[in-house]
Amino acid sequence: MPVSPYAIFPIMSDSPTSLTNELARERNREAADRTLLAWVRTSLAMISLGFGIERLGQAAIAFDGRLAGFSPLKTRLFGAALIALGIAATLAGMWEHKQVLASIAAENYRYAARPPIARYMGIALVIVGLAALAMMLVHFSAPEAAADVFPAAS
Repeated sequence: MPVSPYAIFPIMSDSPTSLTNELARERNREAADRTLLAWVRTSLAMISLGFGIERLGQAAIAFDGRLAGFSPLKTRLFGAALIALGIAATLAGMWEHKQVLASIAAENYRYAARPPIARYMGIALVIVGLAALAMMLVHFSAPEAAADVFPAAS
């Protein structure tokens, strides 16, 4: 199997290739890697924000005992939703990266439309944001739920 002098990976076929094509494949692979890193950064931000919101809610309630608009259930739910969305974004980014690398490695590599994963993640984030807004605007008190979520706070 021939090896390209400009890549560490063997060329997948014996058909003639050009340096231009091989460099284009390498640029596309590097772009896929950058896209995966962007997914990881976005996921890390969502997970960190979810954890921070949950901890902030717990600290605010422990500090004052009862803060208007804060409840352990609300902050726990919103934090968990952001953490779950961050995990889903990481998994979706890894899946997309695998699909792109497989298509680049194919002998007859051509651009093919892929599912708009970023749009789906954006829609999910809007849903989480609307749910958080609704939880902030709707004042409900659930002392029994608070005791279940934070046993030390009751």
